[in-house]
Amino acid sequence: MTATDAQTHWMSAKIPNDQFLLFGFVGVRAPLERVAADLERRASAIADLRLRVREVPVALDHPYWVSAPVGADQVRIHRGVSDWDGCLADLAGRMADQLDTTSRAWRVHLYDAVQAVPGADGATTVAVLQIAHALGDGSRATRIARELFDSRPITTPENASPVRSFDIGSTAMAGLGLARLPLQLVSLVRRGRRAHLAHRDLERDIATGELAEPRPGGPRAPINAAPGERRELRVVLTSARRLHDLGGSVTVGALVVIGQALASHLSPRPDTDLRAEVTIAKPGPARARNHFRNAGVDLHVDETDPTRRATAIRDDLDAARRRTDHHLTEAESAAMRSVPAALLAWGVRSFDTAVVPELVTGHTVVSSVHRGAADLTLGGGQVCLTAGFPALSPVQSLTHGVHGIGDTVAISITASPDVVTDLDGYRDRVVEALG
Repeated sequence: MTATDAQTHWMSAKIPNDQFLLFGFVGVRAPLERVAADLERRASAIADLRLRVREVPVALDHPYWVSAPVGADQVRIHRGVSDWDGCLADLAGRMADQLDTTSRAWRVHLYDAVQAVPGADGATTVAVLQIAHALGDGSRATRIARELFDSRPITTPENASPVRSFDIGSTAMAGLGLARLPLQLVSLVRRGRRAHLAHRDLERDIATGELAEPRPGGPRAPINAAPGERRELRVVLTSARRLHDLGGSVTVGALVVIGQALASHLSPRPDTDLRAEVTIAKPGPARARNHFRNAGVDLHVDETDPTRRATAIRDDLDAARRRTDHHLTEAESAAMRSVPAALLAWGVRSFDTAVVPELVTGHTVVSSVHRGAADLTLGGGQVCLTAGFPALSPVQSLTHGVHGIGDTVAISITASPDVVTDLDGYRDRVVEALG
């Protein structure tokens, strides 16, 4: 496991970060038990779904990905859910049951004959892929989900793609970690110096105007509070075309909508800058399963003209992407790869989730991922929508997912009912902002 993915794995014990990828299918003809069995067989042919985590004693090395057979308990059928609101409520309740990746790194939840699903006529089968964040970021999780719900024939397990894992026993793993430690420390010093020089290059590029300076953090809003354990979910359906009309792209259009809804819901002071923490893919080939970083983007809620507001948000987002493309990002990633596991594990253990900063990068989180063409199938049915629910954090009790399949886009809302007490009202403001 890479240092980045190990940090994500260890941090999940502090801040639960399982991903929940929801897909709705209409026209499913097969019984749910047969659908579950088919999913188990297909999962057995997908390398990423035949992995679990093996910890190294006293964190002398990063955890290892080791081979694990797909178990029948990884596809779960949930009965007694009749409508869309009930489905979301049931799923929200299950979010507290996070995965133990040393046993299983994923599971699927199946809901049959769900009525009143937005954008669907008649009963809809809802499938939710719950997947450990260490196994992949939003883009990689999407690729895994597309393999699982692909329309092509299932590959037999005998012909399945090989699993890249390494399981030699705990003592040997610890020994390898100790043997690598001196070289890691030397590499960390060398790569750390390169990252320092790259940071100076970034400061120079900002000073000369080649790159825009990142915006400083903003004061906390009422939604920047500890979320507690309970969750509530809402989903607003729209089209890629509508979001393009609002912002020139799906992501910018969604940020315009979210900014307007947040400003209306929170009624901030005129001088308050609401901002979103947006996930941005790192440049270059992925060396870790999690290949992204977060950037703060001003939502420019003080701009009354919608066109100028969209332009300002797009400029901020483009500037954040250009900073991410700077060679500092790769230099920092290289330095991260040299951090000894014990040091990284100590840093995670030392992280205090009870400490709430005065300034936040974003008042909410927005994760935007396109999940491809609307050609996925399940039990003979066709996909009609997809959604996702970014995890809450100790300082963010309201997050948003923007996920599209085909031309259909879902703006998903995850919130703590202990902090956001009128989620239906906020959902209505998102609908109103879409026009």
